Amino acid sequence: MIIAEQKSLDEIKALIGEVKRVLVVGCGTCVTVCFTGGAREAAILASSLRMSFKLDRMVKEIIDVTVQRQCEWEFLDQGEEQVKETDVVLSLGCGIGVQAIAEHFPDS
Repeated sequence: MIIAEQKSLDEIKALIGEVKRVLVVGCGTCVTVCFTGGAREAAILASSLRMSFKLDRMVKEIIDVTVQRQCEWEFLDQGEEQVKETDVVLSLGCGIGVQAIAEHFPDS
């Protein structure tokens, strides 16, 4: 059984730090069912980050994409260009999804 819980917005902002371009990656399977990391949650988090950083007068480009399965490399390929164009990837997937992204894009 997969259990997921999203970090607080303040904690996520602290982890992002000073980088300018952020990619929020959702997953269309396990964490979608848990309501913590699917397309809807990725879009909401990206929007919340945009608003919060704007209120803090910080300029950041925050985009989101959701792949069907973060744990399968062939699905990660659809976000390859976006990964290359950003400074940090914020995965909303489970631990396996996070590890798959790190292994699939070791230079990003």
